[in-house]
Amino acid sequence: MPNIQTNFNIYFTEIIVGVLILSIIIVIVSIFYVIFSATDGTVIKKSIVKNTKKIKYTKQFLKGVDGIDLDLKDKKKAS
Repeated sequence: MPNIQTNFNIYFTEIIVGVLILSIIIVIVSIFYVIFSATDGTVIKKSIVKNTKKIKYTKQFLKGVDGIDLDLKDKKKAS
């Protein structure tokens, strides 16, 4: 009676091909599950309300950061 190691050595290529085919089947089934499980065609997004709070800076801090936009808004420079 041949042992497990001998069977593994004889059928190594078949085992690798079987695992590869099994993994491809799992991926294809997963793709079809995701495609067909969508019940609603539109995506509903909840809007996030931003809390825009004005930050108060000290005069000393404002003197040190002269020329830097503290609100992080894009400003186009005039050439």
